[in-house]
Amino acid sequence: MTDPATTGNSPFSADDLGFIQTAPTRLLAAAAQGRLDLNHLARVELASRGLDRDGVWVGFARAREIHGFDR
Repeated sequence: MTDPATTGNSPFSADDLGFIQTAPTRLLAAAAQGRLDLNHLARVELASRGLDRDGVWVGFARAREIHGFDR
């Protein structure tokens, strides 16, 4: 079987994506079923680190604004 994460034009290596292997099965299943929004979780985490959508430091207040958490 071909690994879809490491084929095509993906800029991510298997090492970059290795964290997903440790995710609990129930969370992976929920994400696959659309019951868990991984994009939202990524925005929450980026905002909590003070980063914009490109991973560039912009400060906590600006990051919350960029990700839509300061409305």
